[in-house]
Amino acid sequence: MPIDPILAPLVEYLRGDLPDIPIEVERAESLKTSAAHIGTSIEPAPDDVEIGRLWLPGPEDAPPVMVKVYRTRPPAEAALTPGAAPTPQPGLLYIHGGGWCAGSANAAEMDAWCGYFAKAADVVVISVEYRLAPEHKYPAGLQDCYAALEWVAANAALLGIDPARLAVGGGSAGGNLSAAIALMARDKSGPAIALQLLEMPALDFTLSSPSVHEFDAEFPAVRQMAESLAPRYLENIEQATDPYVSPLLAPDLTGLPRAAVLICEIDPARDDGLRYAERLREAGVPVESRVYEGMLHGCATLTLILPSARAWRDHCVAALKTL
Repeated sequence: MPIDPILAPLVEYLRGDLPDIPIEVERAESLKTSAAHIGTSIEPAPDDVEIGRLWLPGPEDAPPVMVKVYRTRPPAEAALTPGAAPTPQPGLLYIHGGGWCAGSANAAEMDAWCGYFAKAADVVVISVEYRLAPEHKYPAGLQDCYAALEWVAANAALLGIDPARLAVGGGSAGGNLSAAIALMARDKSGPAIALQLLEMPALDFTLSSPSVHEFDAEFPAVRQMAESLAPRYLENIEQATDPYVSPLLAPDLTGLPRAAVLICEIDPARDDGLRYAERLREAGVPVESRVYEGMLHGCATLTLILPSARAWRDHCVAALKTL
């Protein structure tokens, strides 16, 4: 399968071995790379999008959860209209990727991505800064995300959100956590979710999808990356079959929110997304799914240089507009 030629430098990196670096260095490099991408491979957040921070109550005895809130700044004339009440907007709880160990709601790329969604889809986006492994193993990060979902749903009026039009979404690890909190909300009779926006979701920690090993020979770094995740995220490997760890392995997917599943063709998690979309359909859940040809995992934000990334972003916006 041909890879988009624009991604050639990244392809060469993946053909080598995964460098062994401390997690603190990996996180710092990730934030530095994210900042360098602004204006070179992704547009900055729109100027008329306001970005605020809130600290929400954490789960049980855990620390507060920081979230960033993105909304389009109202036009100046709106403030001059006496008695005008703003119309509640759809909401999107967005969960960043990074292999459950890195990434951040504070990353510059997340500001650009979430800010674009807020502007283009006319939604209020709430991005979650959840606890990361290996310092905080499963279920700490998941609990933070679910606590944020509960708080947002309970405080929708404060945020200017219509609670009947609340979506969850995220990319890679964020797609996994989004699918997991949708399952959890169903199981606990928790907040109503109108849409799951699952971008390149990794949904099976047992690594049973055929695509996990499809790229072993050509891209050893990809295989090494996939195999490094479970020891970091999980207390023990037996947790890999927990449905909130591996939503693809959940025995019952009925009653879940409708879903948009976006999938990269050159991706060990490709078949996770394909299989999950098919299982959702079989369970009677409305699903829209698409495989982006030539796309590598993690490249959807390269919208200034990659036409398929712009199409991906437009696809996300179109799904959010259905709210």
